[in-house]
Amino acid sequence: MIAIEVYIAVAEPNGVSQSFLQPLLDWFDLDDPWRKGLVLFGFLGQLIFFGRWIVQWIASERRGESHVPELFWWCSLVGAMMLFTYFVIDRDPVGILGQSVGWIVYSRNLYLIKVKRGQRGKQAAPPAPNGKAQDAPASEGDGSDP
Repeated sequence: MIAIEVYIAVAEPNGVSQSFLQPLLDWFDLDDPWRKGLVLFGFLGQLIFFGRWIVQWIASERRGESHVPELFWWCSLVGAMMLFTYFVIDRDPVGILGQSVGWIVYSRNLYLIKVKRGQRGKQAAPPAPNGKAQDAPASEGDGSDP
């Protein structure tokens, strides 16, 4: 059985107090500044990765239906890459395995969004009399009118 002790900051007669966070810091081995920076990097990656669900939730609430916005995939990709980096540096095989494949799906979805956006920007132009395609005519509201 694992016992976890909680210390409350109490002023000692010599003016030194023991922080209630000290056992937690000891358990995470955060005395080394490099280790602290690495853990903060990992937490930031986790915050970005988790934040994607907040982004998706807000987007769906605004539309009144389930919707996955592009920002969701960017948060997924950036957060997963940061977590993967953290796990590699920390030599955590479970984390490495867990974050090693998802970035492929996130990248693919971002690519598909880019392709679809490019297709929407192109309009089918009627062929010219010489058989070559003409430039698409400007339509109302496309920003080409002065």
